[in-house]
Amino acid sequence: MLNKVKLTESEMKEFAEVFAYYDYGDEEIGMVPYYPGYPDRTSLVKYLVAMIKTANDCGAVYATSEKKEGIIILTDTTHPYPGITMLKMVWRMARALGFKNFSNIIKKFQAGGASLEKTYRDNKKQFVQIELLAVKKEYQGKGFMRPLVETAFEVAKQGNLPVIVSTDAKLKKDKYAHIGMKHINTRTLGEKSFMYDLVREA
Repeated sequence: MLNKVKLTESEMKEFAEVFAYYDYGDEEIGMVPYYPGYPDRTSLVKYLVAMIKTANDCGAVYATSEKKEGIIILTDTTHPYPGITMLKMVWRMARALGFKNFSNIIKKFQAGGASLEKTYRDNKKQFVQIELLAVKKEYQGKGFMRPLVETAFEVAKQGNLPVIVSTDAKLKKDKYAHIGMKHINTRTLGEKSFMYDLVREA
């Protein structure tokens, strides 16, 4: 299993930019255009930094090595973030986008039906969730995604929990499936905009 790491402010921004500037190709657009300011992605990067910062403070960031070629952020419902920490994260996210835009983004995520996370929570089912996975551009396509995802499997195995992830990119969905996750649902959020839900059962 990979080790937990602490990220610097510049590293948090770098990984947020890697995630925000993902190339979806011609067949889909992901969720990116729904964030304010598009095609400028400054607000999206700030939103992602808010999430990464919270994970960083709570020791939820794992990296491929000391070089931090790639990171994965995991949450575990059996060890949730403290309530005050969650409030701070939501506040930072809302400030990054503007409160109205933040509300609209939440509604957009819900437009295609209940997420796997919501379904599990509604059924009082515990799980480990991949919140974010990012590999620096110079290391992409070199096998760094697999050990990150397998670390999620190992963390979940300790508590006999399933691993879930939702992604807005078909290519990412296919990569998760190749590593061992099962695609169980596709939610349509808009024209050329989809969310793919995957799980690896305990």
